[in-house]
Amino acid sequence: MSYVGRMYLRMFTPGLLALGTGAVAAAALRAGEALPGELGNFLLYSHLPRWLLAGGVCAGVAIVAVQALRIRFWERGALASCYVCGCLLAPARTGRGGLGRVRPCLGCGKVHGVNHHVTARVVPLQVAVTDSAGPGVRGAR
Repeated sequence: MSYVGRMYLRMFTPGLLALGTGAVAAAALRAGEALPGELGNFLLYSHLPRWLLAGGVCAGVAIVAVQALRIRFWERGALASCYVCGCLLAPARTGRGGLGRVRPCLGCGKVHGVNHHVTARVVPLQVAVTDSAGPGVRGAR
């Protein structure tokens, strides 16, 4: 399996799990209709199995839609990607041992550090380098 295929699998598996959970819960409640007594009578006239299935479908579709949107942004270059394999990076989480925040790659699994000390604004080179020896800056090394 390629790194991109593994990335797609890791992104779309939660949506499939939500759909499967809703379907299994609805099937279990449908099977509970055959039970004797009050529980069977309650489930016989209840719309709860349909609502569970509908909830599972809606949750699965919502998760898949969000992940498809992330894939679309990644294809356009608007989201960060791994410098090893080029796949999309997962959201930031706390690293092991309290060593700051990291973003794991969804393809190869490499952990990338998140730098929170980068300034939000860009300082022009002429302002950042104060050199009174010459009229302009020829190099930035």
